Amino acid sequence: MEEMLDIYTRDGKWLGVKDYDFCHSDNPEVYHKPAWIWIINSKNQILIQKRATYKRHNPNKWDMPSAGHIDAGERPIDGAIRETFEEIGIKTQEQDYKFICEYIWDEVFEIAQVYLLHLDVEKENFKLQESEVADIKWVSFDDFKKIFYSDEFVDFKDDYRKIVIDMFEKNLK
Repeated sequence: MEEMLDIYTRDGKWLGVKDYDFCHSDNPEVYHKPAWIWIINSKNQILIQKRATYKRHNPNKWDMPSAGHIDAGERPIDGAIRETFEEIGIKTQEQDYKFICEYIWDEVFEIAQVYLLHLDVEKENFKLQESEVADIKWVSFDDFKKIFYSDEFVDFKDDYRKIVIDMFEKNLK
């Protein structure tokens, strides 16, 4: 069954439900919401994932550790919890997440729900969804910045990169 997504105006007014293909067409003129989850541990290391080789967009590039669409009728936090479990095999709860912001990405008609998750899990305890994730690694904040601004990382707009860097700087212990 095709993935169904809630659709919105740019200012967040709910309009109804459409399928994934419609939402990812060239110009749907309506927005949908993904959950974007960034993860940091108590050692101030940031978890990043390498996208699977057969991903349609940005294969073999480093990316945020967990992200995905929020299903129609699903609360954003529930989508974040589900995606974290599906992609990296870690069970979490609502109180584990800190909501950072909504980020509007007009070029792809998304209103991303950006979360930060504090998590202390060793690499060998993650269970990766092979269709999505090729690898993961914990990196220092300095190493993260180098990778994040390189061609090895999924290309984000500069204003979003600033949000991510500011988020981590505010949450380093």
